[in-house]
Amino acid sequence: MQEERPDPRLSPRERQLIQYASQGFTDTAIALRLGISEATVGTYWGRVRIKYGPYSRTELVAIMMRAEREAAVETLRRENELLIRELQLKVASGSSTMYRELLEHAPDAMILVRESGEIEHANIAALELFGFGLDELIGKDIMVLVPQRFREQHAVHRQDYVNEPQRRQMGGHLETPACHKSGGEFLIRAALSAITTPTGLLITCAIRPVEPPELTAVP
Repeated sequence: MQEERPDPRLSPRERQLIQYASQGFTDTAIALRLGISEATVGTYWGRVRIKYGPYSRTELVAIMMRAEREAAVETLRRENELLIRELQLKVASGSSTMYRELLEHAPDAMILVRESGEIEHANIAALELFGFGLDELIGKDIMVLVPQRFREQHAVHRQDYVNEPQRRQMGGHLETPACHKSGGEFLIRAALSAITTPTGLLITCAIRPVEPPELTAVP
């Protein structure tokens, strides 16, 4: 798994500033955490504004956090793209066993979904992430991993992707709610791609959690 690169425009101290601010810390609290004066914290904010523009504190945090999420998804997308190239070779050779073995060794959770929405395969990382056994997922609709309130919207998006897989060759989701077997929800980042097989379109989904799943059921 490739390391997600931090924004090169920010110094390590400026990144700490943004991280603490994103967690809700005030400038006074940030100064205490970093062992510097509040005035120095203000100086760092000034440096960040020089690099990104005259935005408010809240706007700067939002810009930085979105950039971080986009960078994380781009890293996941690149890794998935490399894996897809290998999978296409395995599929072309007719070796289903070999491409399943390739998925099992992928560093991220990987799920293969037919264009109908039926789950064809999930690797060990995916089973651990969602809490299911393999026999509980194979043949089930991908909706089992989507919170109920998002299922209708998800179905529309999936059909759009199936209709135009080349135009939408690689999708990226910055933060998407997912559903654990326990019923708890958690956020994931996902990258999608499609492989044409003799039996139809096969959609691959590389998944990385943004935060760990809650293991207690959501009321």
